[in-house]
Amino acid sequence: MKTHFYPRSRSGFTLVELLVVISIIMVLAAMGFGAIAKVNQRKNELVTKTCVTDLSMALDQFYNTYSRFPSVGSADELTAEGQAGTELLKILLAKEDPGSELQNPQQIVFLTPKIASNKNQGGLVYSGNQIEGMYDAWGRPLHIKFDEDSDNEIPNPFRQGEVVRQKRVIVWSFGPDGKFGDNDEVKSW
Repeated sequence: MKTHFYPRSRSGFTLVELLVVISIIMVLAAMGFGAIAKVNQRKNELVTKTCVTDLSMALDQFYNTYSRFPSVGSADELTAEGQAGTELLKILLAKEDPGSELQNPQQIVFLTPKIASNKNQGGLVYSGNQIEGMYDAWGRPLHIKFDEDSDNEIPNPFRQGEVVRQKRVIVWSFGPDGKFGDNDEVKSW
């Protein structure tokens, strides 16, 4: 009797084939994560740029209306949180405390910012019904510097000896890393 040898059909993948497929999937996933990170970074920059621009324009509009800036302390530079910063925001939002001498007597709403539920979303953040501050998309308060001597020149906070011309107020964020002078800042000028 003659026996016939039939080759067995192959079932499944070899180890090499599995490793190749897994490595291709890993490369594609890494490319996808990189693209997602870039999109998130760009979104955060746009959110912050919008906040910086909104606050700068609100302060310019206040100045154009009242020929002065809100008086919230003696410093020519402040952040958009803390006592002076929240007082400034209240004035621009026409939400000054009742009983106080109104700095925005016409009760004009100069600032209509994005409202955020937490600092890391960027925008105006409330704690209960109290203003906590206005933040960049990385959770840090915006910085504000005024032209105190009304010469339309403000010392550039990033470059020693340089001035920002034709501005009465400048607003900025230190950017994603929160560090000074590495050219990732978000500025109103």
